[in-house]
This record gives sequence, structure tokens and C-alpha cells, in this order.
Amino acid sequence: MKSAIISSKRDDSVYDIDVKSYRYLSTTSHHKFVPLSINSSSKGEVSFYDIDYIANGRKMKCKCPNICPSFLKEKPAKQILYGLSGNFKTGMHAIMGSTGCGKSSLLDILANRKDRHGLSGQIFVDGSPAPSSFKYMVGYVVQDDIISETLTIRENLMFSANIRLPRDVSHVERVERVIKVISDLGLESCADTTVGTEFIRGVSGGERKRACIGMELILARKIFFLDEPTTGLDAATARKVMKCLSNLAKQGRTIIFSIHQPRYSIFKLFDTVTLLSEGEMLYHGQAKNLLNYFSQQGYSCEPHDNPADFVIDVLIDAQERPGALENLRLAYEKSSMHQHVMKLRKQQFIDVNLQIRTSRKSAKPTISLWNEFYYICLRTLKNTFRNPSLILSQIVVSIILGLLVGLVFFDLKKTTDPGGSQVLHNVGLDYTTNWDLWKNFFGLSMMTVGLFLLAYIQLRRIKKTK
Repeated sequence: MKSAIISSKRDDSVYDIDVKSYRYLSTTSHHKFVPLSINSSSKGEVSFYDIDYIANGRKMKCKCPNICPSFLKEKPAKQILYGLSGNFKTGMHAIMGSTGCGKSSLLDILANRKDRHGLSGQIFVDGSPAPSSFKYMVGYVVQDDIISETLTIRENLMFSANIRLPRDVSHVERVERVIKVISDLGLESCADTTVGTEFIRGVSGGERKRACIGMELILARKIFFLDEPTTGLDAATARKVMKCLSNLAKQGRTIIFSIHQPRYSIFKLFDTVTLLSEGEMLYHGQAKNLLNYFSQQGYSCEPHDNPADFVIDVLIDAQERPGALENLRLAYEKSSMHQHVMKLRKQQFIDVNLQIRTSRKSAKPTISLWNEFYYICLRTLKNTFRNPSLILSQIVVSIILGLLVGLVFFDLKKTTDPGGSQVLHNVGLDYTTNWDLWKNFFGLSMMTVGLFLLAYIQLRRIKKTK
């Protein structure tokens, strides 16, 4: 049976220390801490224990439900993840499962990209609790492309270096990093090629995805998270992207990603596999031991069947058969894999040196606001001048608006009245009517601003939870 849904009033954070669980950790508010950083000396180990996640855990109560917008009304809480625990070290780590099993939710939680309300559990990095600024210390590649389509790959990577690297990194060092990333990702042949738009032909889908990876790789992070890195790619291109990630993992990085039914040539690149079904963990271990484990549970893979397809079919079949999913969950909890994770959990929770390494300070962005403004304006100018259709549309809109405004004063008689009464009289307006028009305009403007504010609030809520 699944654990009951935790009360939405609970405000525990998976990135804060649970004082009751740390028996040897006393009050630390008087200590001077050093912020945790993910640098080249880091092992890149990520551990998580007892992760529960409830969607809509924080509700916004509306006093007038009949007139409230739909996004302000209370929604029923739904538990997405149930007590997940695991450990990721250097290598390739795949999170797999059927649609809606919680893959992306777990990935976002580990990367500190989820709203903390509705979360409980603990996350460790190299044996220390992950700070609230953890998302600035790791790389995260989203499913959709985030690169500018009118810039070249080199310009996109340089923009990421300029906007995100600390101020103490010189321009020469940034250029060297860009060159190294291009070399590591095998993008030398297309580095100076425009990414491409719907109307302008550019690089291929695989090169575009590798460029997105390079946007994060430019920061030299030790830990990387990727959400469905092969989505929208053909089999050969997906193989190249995953092979590129495998090469990065061999350089000592921790690559954690969600993926849906990869082909066998990609599956062989995985070091570990984590299987989720309906928010519960059913396997967390070596990829090479996956088929042997499920054969012990009574599920045999045919000789020429893809292991990734096989396990997904097993999970879907277990969801349809009463009691089958529960049996798989119990089998995993009794397995040596789960016992090993619990042993690691015990060792980390009783570490008496935890308070020395723990930091509650948050890493702030190291680049100034003016530098960000400068580089964003520079990129916007390049996008504008390299997109003729955009320039043409802006010119046409400006001309049309100018003509509409000019029609108001077309064929008016000249007047020297400083108050403009003759002009208003010529167009059939008096001062009272003119003032009413301004009041209506002001009211319409305030309504527009209010609608934009409501849309902004909704977008902020979506951004926090996705």
C-alpha cells in the first residue's frame, strides 16, 4: 500500500536539514560556514533519501470562489513521489519509466528546480546537505532548445560564458573554454554555422542538442542533469548525443538524465538504471544486472529483445495486474540494492563532522546586472539584424500606426489657438468629451496592466513547479 498523502501544511524542504534526523547536529546558527561549491576536486556524488513530493502542496485560498480565476482556486493535492532513496556517483545514470511515473519530477527535485513546498526528504552532495544555491552549482539541460536560432554555435556558447561565468574569469579564458567545449562536443565543423530558424536552414538536430549541452558545459560543472536529451531525434542522432554524454562521464562527471525507451546501443552506455512506476522506485542499480534481477522476479527477456523496451513493458503490465506492482516494490525493498542505499543513508546521517561541512549560505550570481544587460542587448541586436522578416514586420507596423495617428489630424485647418480648442472643434470634440476619452483610455490601460500582472503571477507559479 502506498503511503498516505502528507499534509500540504507541512513546510519541510529537501534542501534544509531535518534536525530530528541528525542526532549529532546541534544548533549551528553561531557557526561561520563556508559555502559549498562543486569544483574540480568534487567527487560529484549525489545522494537522496526519503523523497516525497506532493503537487499542489501549497494552496491559495480564494474568498470568492465563484468569481476567482481558475488558477487561484484550490486544487486537490496529489502525491507524485513516494519515499525515493538512491545514490549517483560518477558515470551515466538513467531514470526510466512509463509516462507520468515521476521521472522529470525527481530530476527537477535533485537539481533544486522544484518549489520546495510539498517536498520532504534529504539530498546530499559529496556527503554534505545540498545548499539552497545548489541549482547554480550544477548544469541542467532542459528538453526544449534554449539557444538563439539566429546566432552561430560559437556565439551562443560565448554568450553563455559572458553571462554566467564569474567576473574574475578573463576574456581569454572564456574564449579558451568555448574552444574546448566545441572540441569536446565534436562541433568544430559547424561552430560558425547559424543554428537556423523555420525559414533559415542551419545545423542538424543532433548538433543543436549538443550545442544546448555546451551551454551548460561551458561552466565546467561536475554534475549534469538532462531532461529527455534524445527527444525529437532520430536513432543515429540520439546515439551520437548519448555517446557524447558518455565521453563526458568518462572525464569524471556525473550525468543524470531521464529517458524513455532508448535503443540497445544507447542502453549499453548506461552505468546505472533507476526504474520508477507511479512514483515508486522498483529498481536502482547497475544496468548490466537489470535483466538478471527481473528474471529472478519471474520476468524473462527474449534473446533479441531490447532490455529498455522489456522493462517498460514489464512495468506497464504490472500496473494492469492487481498486486503485481506491489510485489515488485516489496522485492526491491528486500534486495541488496536497497539495503546498500540504506547503509549509505545511515553512514551519512551519523557523520559527526557534518556541521563543519554544512553551509546555509546561498551563492549569489557573480556577474553584475549591467554586464548582463549589455550582453543581452548585444544578442538582441544581432537577432534583430539577422532576422529580415522581424525587421520588415516592425517597419510595417510602425508605418501603419503612423498612418492611423496621422489620419486623426488629416486636412485640419491651421490655428494659432494655444489651447487647441479649434483643433478639438474641427474633429467634433469638446473638452468634456476629450476628458471622457482620456478616462476611458486610463481605465483600459489599468485593466491591461492588471491582466498582465495576473498572467505574470501564473507564469511564476508554473516556473516554480516545472
